[in-house]
Amino acid sequence: MTTIYNATDADLRQLVFQNEYVIVKFIDKECDICKALAPSFDTLSQRAAYTEVLFLRMDAKENPVSLKEVRFSKAPFIATYKKGILQQCGLVNTEEEITAMLEQLLA
Repeated sequence: MTTIYNATDADLRQLVFQNEYVIVKFIDKECDICKALAPSFDTLSQRAAYTEVLFLRMDAKENPVSLKEVRFSKAPFIATYKKGILQQCGLVNTEEEITAMLEQLLA
């Protein structure tokens, strides 16, 4: 069973370089879509297909760029990393969009 870890900006870099596959969900307490997608993110983290992926959750306040995106759009900002290199980043509104990012990360 995979766990979603809470990360800070201070330890994000280290986690990204220590793990081959990483997905980070930047959230804000005032973001309704962030709250609505929380169970989906948890479910995805427990799927056998994604056991190689480190799932991280970060408060958007930890990262100025993600904070602007999340607050402006009212949607979570997701970033994926493979072997320490950013693969994708963007706003998501559905579980399907997160799944697509995970599938592309592992392709």
